[in-house]
Amino acid sequence: MQAAVKTFQQYGYFAASMNGIADAASVSKRTLYNHFDSKEALFDAIVEELKCRVAQLPACEFDDSRDLSNQLTELAHTEVDFFISEDVQALARAGLSRVLGEPDAGQHVDHRFFIKRVTTWMKQAQASGCLLEGDAEIAALQFVGLLRTFAFWPTIVHGEAPPSRRKRNQIVAQTVEMFLSRYGVD
Repeated sequence: MQAAVKTFQQYGYFAASMNGIADAASVSKRTLYNHFDSKEALFDAIVEELKCRVAQLPACEFDDSRDLSNQLTELAHTEVDFFISEDVQALARAGLSRVLGEPDAGQHVDHRFFIKRVTTWMKQAQASGCLLEGDAEIAALQFVGLLRTFAFWPTIVHGEAPPSRRKRNQIVAQTVEMFLSRYGVD
């Protein structure tokens, strides 16, 4: 799978071949086909690996005895650190190389899975009365979307280096401030 990720990044999903992936993995084409019957199966494996990485993130439970801003800050840092990691960036680029050229391929990927932990946290904060009631999934998408706009997409789309620790702190602080100005309870 690592060879597929590297090959998809280098050539794009559509230009990559099973022969090229087998060569990059230093295995025979037969060996590759014993594990993955197609490029589509490799794509699915990449999506599953991303899901496994998300599932390994630390638990994210709202605690009404703790400061709301501090909890959101911790949550934001966990999200940013996750999606700027080299492995996640590589997996995301490999997956996007297919989805950008074939949008229908992305329809079977449940994007809600990738924000599920944040959505759960939002629901808990709303239930405690610390955040305004509303659609928790939209709130989670907005929160994570703000973070990704400045810490994920520039590296994926423009090839920029991941933001420095100082810049990540700034992105997180401003995101939390903006989010609380909309959803915080006075």
